[in-house]
Amino acid sequence: MPWVFDGDNLLGTWPGRKRDDRGRRSIAGELRRFGAVSKRRIFIVFDGSPRNRESFGRCVHFPAAGESADDWILAHLRKQDEVAGWTVVTSDRSLGDRCRHIGAKVVKSDKFRPRLAKVAPEQEKPESEEELEYWLEQFGGDGEG
Repeated sequence: MPWVFDGDNLLGTWPGRKRDDRGRRSIAGELRRFGAVSKRRIFIVFDGSPRNRESFGRCVHFPAAGESADDWILAHLRKQDEVAGWTVVTSDRSLGDRCRHIGAKVVKSDKFRPRLAKVAPEQEKPESEEELEYWLEQFGGDGEG
């Protein structure tokens, strides 16, 4: 069951978190660890366009110019064969209603946040091959100790 996160919405409902690139990278890292621990595919969608889109990793998506994260999420869900297996995390009532209408499950952002607390804090070493590849792409190196 894949998860789709309305990233800015999740950050906006979290006291003390900012919707800047640093805050987005931080929550994206936590969500990647959640995906790894839960063994689920994740998609994180933020509005706007950062200076360095690639620095966010493969599971983070930004809509095309003139589109919103909501547009991206709905279009992505409509492409799926079985939307019923997908869960969308958002507290945006309109987006939640539209996702439910096409068959996805919806979890409110504030109800999801405690699940992230159960995921181990960020470690010094990458936890997955994908995370290792991402950091090697960003900072170079051959992966040898």
